[in-house]
Amino acid sequence: MKRILVHIVVIAAVFLPSLLGAEVSVRIKDLVSIEGLRENQVYGYGLVVGLQGSGDSRVELTRISLKNVLKNLGLEEDITNSKNVAAVLVTAKLPPFTRVGDRVDVTVSSIGDAKTLKGGLLLQSPLRGADNNIYVVAQGQLSSSQSGERRGRNNITVARVVNGGIIERGIEPEIVNNGMISLVMHNWDFTVADQIQKAIEKKYPNSKPVIVNGSIQCTVPGEGTVTEFISTIENLEVPASFQARVVVNEQDGTIVMGGDVRISRVVVSRSGMTVTVEGSPRKGSVALIEDSSTVKNLVDSLNVIGASTTDIIAILKAMKNVGALHAELVIQ
Repeated sequence: MKRILVHIVVIAAVFLPSLLGAEVSVRIKDLVSIEGLRENQVYGYGLVVGLQGSGDSRVELTRISLKNVLKNLGLEEDITNSKNVAAVLVTAKLPPFTRVGDRVDVTVSSIGDAKTLKGGLLLQSPLRGADNNIYVVAQGQLSSSQSGERRGRNNITVARVVNGGIIERGIEPEIVNNGMISLVMHNWDFTVADQIQKAIEKKYPNSKPVIVNGSIQCTVPGEGTVTEFISTIENLEVPASFQARVVVNEQDGTIVMGGDVRISRVVVSRSGMTVTVEGSPRKGSVALIEDSSTVKNLVDSLNVIGASTTDIIAILKAMKNVGALHAELVIQ
């Protein structure tokens, strides 16, 4: 069989309908979250002591804070010029359900001119929520990334205190309001919302799920517990259906396709590409790619004819500009 190398001037791509692949079922818990069941952020101000001369040098806030700490301990000596202290902000995230006495990790960040927080100790610091109530009290030895130290990064201005925060006020989120729970989709899609509504209604007819303001509201049935009801709903499976999207990373040449991406009949011209035509005695400048209705088929066909990743990305961009690519194109 004779093989002829042809330099393509024009590629005519004819895309015909094809059968969709088998649907993938996804658990409802992977698609939604329960309204009211979320993390809570807390933050506060504190001092890190025990630094080996790498603390704040001329920060007035640090000097006044240290002086107040010593005064509360009954000490009036003036050692506020020490460079072993640094002013920091302390932050933490609390899980949805917290009890008094539970522990959480806290993050400590320098707000002065400290060179490094390495080896420091965070003094007791109250952390407040958005309602200005104290939820956590944090204290403990700072730890930093060992991988950063191995790379020679000794100027550490952000560190953690593992299990350094003690919960002082518990949090019990209200997930049932007026006998109903609300399911909020991570990425809103009417098709998926309809599938979730039907799946819940089939399992619990008395729950009467309805779509209201972008959420799916369900009445908690009288039989069983709320925990059992939510657990059963979360493990129901529905067909996945997502918005067509093509994500292109121009730096490393990665192309990822999601959803049912379709493309219309289009003619593409891209010079500098070479194709090997087998079983054809004719030479030409046009290659016909048939029976392709998805971006995957297009990319596969272009790979066969030797198109580079740069060529494929350029073609996808041009197809989107002319309206032939029926999907959201995300360039990173």
